[in-house]
Amino acid sequence: MPKMKAAMAAVLVMEKEGITQAFGVPGAAINPLYAQLRERQTIAHVLARHVEGASHMAEGYTRAKAGNIGVCIGTSGPAGTDMITGLYSAIADSIPILCITGQAPRARMYKEDFQAVDIESISKPVTKWSPGPVLIDLPIDVQMAEIEFDIDTYEPLPVYKPAATRKQIEKALDMLTASSKPLIVAGGGIINADASELLVELAELTGVPVIPTLMAWGAIPDDHPLMAGMVGLQTSHRYGNATMLASDFVLGIGNRWANRHTGSIEVYTQGRKFVHVDIEPTQIGRVFNPDLGIVSDAKIALELFVQVARERKAAGALKDYATWAERCAERKKLMQRKTHFDNVPIKPQRVYEEMNAAFGRDTVYVSTIGLSQIAGAQFLHVYGPRQWINCGQAGPLGWTIPAALGVVAADPTKTVVGLSGDYDFQFLVEELAVGAQFRLPY
Repeated sequence: MPKMKAAMAAVLVMEKEGITQAFGVPGAAINPLYAQLRERQTIAHVLARHVEGASHMAEGYTRAKAGNIGVCIGTSGPAGTDMITGLYSAIADSIPILCITGQAPRARMYKEDFQAVDIESISKPVTKWSPGPVLIDLPIDVQMAEIEFDIDTYEPLPVYKPAATRKQIEKALDMLTASSKPLIVAGGGIINADASELLVELAELTGVPVIPTLMAWGAIPDDHPLMAGMVGLQTSHRYGNATMLASDFVLGIGNRWANRHTGSIEVYTQGRKFVHVDIEPTQIGRVFNPDLGIVSDAKIALELFVQVARERKAAGALKDYATWAERCAERKKLMQRKTHFDNVPIKPQRVYEEMNAAFGRDTVYVSTIGLSQIAGAQFLHVYGPRQWINCGQAGPLGWTIPAALGVVAADPTKTVVGLSGDYDFQFLVEELAVGAQFRLPY
């Protein structure tokens, strides 16, 4: 069996897992891995100015394209702790990234070695196996160890995805059909599963309007007749909130019922039944108990929903929701916020109106939190999946600049626009130099 350094084996495994891009900052305890990366020349590397910035670049890279896995690399000690905010941002939205840290030699752990911190224990609350971020801590003596390893015999493990059953889907459609004013709430799990086309197909088959969460904005185009608007406290549409309050049934797919979407749980749930589909079992019933919970990958569930809905439509067994959909569309037409102001100095609403006019339908917007993000969600238009890239649940300041660099690294041909407030901009402003050095414009 071939012999090699463990660091080389790690690089070969990453190659076979489809990794082609990494972001990071070298340092003594991780330099053996960097040496093997340099020898192989198969994984491109963007040198960040701050390890937290590198972690956000990795997240932006993952979010930009289905199947991408962003990789962040740093040395021991502070590099690992700098990654924690990035790991938290990723786990909060179920975004897979891989963080790799160097570490002191195993024999020196817990013996006051320089920059030797128990990063495994520190990172446990913000890492998981799937779907989400993972941190691998590599002691320097492990990286340099000579091992026997044959990459030709290595094969990636299949990803486990829980699947809905046909009976569960039929029950959910029975409940939907029994309602008069149903809605589909589309969550970020639909984007993560690359299932937006199936969502639109289900909506069109059933005639049921769609309320995307902020994490799923773009899963159905803004100008689609069945896009009923976003709901919530800040990043919402007036017509979306009005439609939610008028509904009597909600089918949630790949969403978490986060409070920025629901507002008051009592108001949100009163007078309507709920079906909740999510890949994560612990999400079912976490915020409130649905009338039916289904643990399933969003794409697998939507494939079954579409199949059963087609069969029922062919048999004439689907209810006609045209009148309800027309009322939702009417609210959308009549309850738009005003944007056309001629005031001097210019009002923010007018800025976003001009952005809608200036940027094309394929523009990708990247933002974290703050008034710029809230106004963006209220006034901009998004027409496709992965065109609104936002760290929805964690919302760390400083995220926008590096995340946008990761998005551009994933596809330099796209028009990428960062929406950043003053403090978000200043937190990791040094990463602008990375964009200049590596020619990642946005």
